[in-house]
Amino acid sequence: MNRGGVRIVFILAALTLAVLPAVAGQPATLCAAAKKPPQAEPLLAAAVAAAFGKATFGASEDCVYPLKVLHYRTADVLVVQAGEPGHACHGCAAPLSAFVLRRLDDSLKLVRAFRQFAKLGTFGAVDDISPIEIGGDDGMAIKSGGMFQGYSFAGVDFFAFHAGQLISLNRAPITVADDNSGAILDPGKTVEVNAKWFLDPADNTAVVVDYEIKAHGSKRVERVVWRLQGTSLILSHGHVPPEVSPSAGGR
Repeated sequence: MNRGGVRIVFILAALTLAVLPAVAGQPATLCAAAKKPPQAEPLLAAAVAAAFGKATFGASEDCVYPLKVLHYRTADVLVVQAGEPGHACHGCAAPLSAFVLRRLDDSLKLVRAFRQFAKLGTFGAVDDISPIEIGGDDGMAIKSGGMFQGYSFAGVDFFAFHAGQLISLNRAPITVADDNSGAILDPGKTVEVNAKWFLDPADNTAVVVDYEIKAHGSKRVERVVWRLQGTSLILSHGHVPPEVSPSAGGR
């Protein structure tokens, strides 16, 4: 097993060594929109039960909405947000919390809660959450975006379970989409930027982003690399395309 793999097992094992009674099974009001037949999403239902015990459903402003269960080698992580997705104001971010669950045979046990570790997205919603392995730690990549006055954008925030904490690795989202076609009437002046990102399989401290830029009737592709230095992702190769607007993460 490589050094990164050894570290992953250690980090997650450390988080799951002891149950914290103060947070185990705390009751919560789940958003009414989250009520689904248990058989529809049994893994999500089991994770919610482990994190909150017997939850009730309601339309409370403080309701919790379960988003996704992320599966790692030694644990599962339930990610939830405060409030129903898409029901907040235009510029309001979604407050996110994560609950680390230890797998015990056919059951789950809550061992750690990271409450409101981030506030991301617009309209109180994020787009996607993915499990990752970065720099020897387990973590997650969260994509979010929005549209303002015809300008649309999307970016990815990276987080890692490191030294017993859930930490942010980038100060600002890494832009993966930027489009002004909803605001510009002249097709000759529209700009569309789309990107695919991945962790370098030969070096999982590097986030590689391949940008496709369509502007002024031409198209090109540029590769940009962010590398983990300590606990921060630092731009190490290339540059964010100048077509990316400052509001979408342009530098």
